[in-house]
Amino acid sequence: MRRNTKRISLAGCLLAGAAAAAVVTAPAASAQSSSPTRVTGINCSTGTFGSDGNQWYYNISCSATGTTKWWVNISCTDNSTRTAGPYTTFQNVRVYCPPNTTPKQGWVSYTP
Repeated sequence: MRRNTKRISLAGCLLAGAAAAAVVTAPAASAQSSSPTRVTGINCSTGTFGSDGNQWYYNISCSATGTTKWWVNISCTDNSTRTAGPYTTFQNVRVYCPPNTTPKQGWVSYTP
C-alpha cells in the first residue's frame, strides 16, 4: 500500500560546527534541517545534528494529534536516506547516518 506523504520544508538552517563536537569533524556545510511547526496535526521542535563520537545523527521531538503519522528522515553523504517511524504520539527521535558519513539534510514527513 502506498502512503501519501507530505514533506514539510521550511527555510533550512545551515549547520555550523558545534563546540561540543570539537574533536569530531563537522558535517558538510550544506547540511540542512527542516521540520513542520504549527501545522495542524503535528508539532515539532527545531531539529539538530550531532555526533556521538562515531556517527552523525539528526535529532528532533514531535507530537501528533488525531490520525496523523510522522517519520524522521536523514540523508547522508553516501547518498543513503535513513527513516524512523511511523509515530503517532510524542517522541524524541534520533536517526543515524552510517559510520564514516555525514548528514546532508534532516526532515520530518507526515500524513494527516
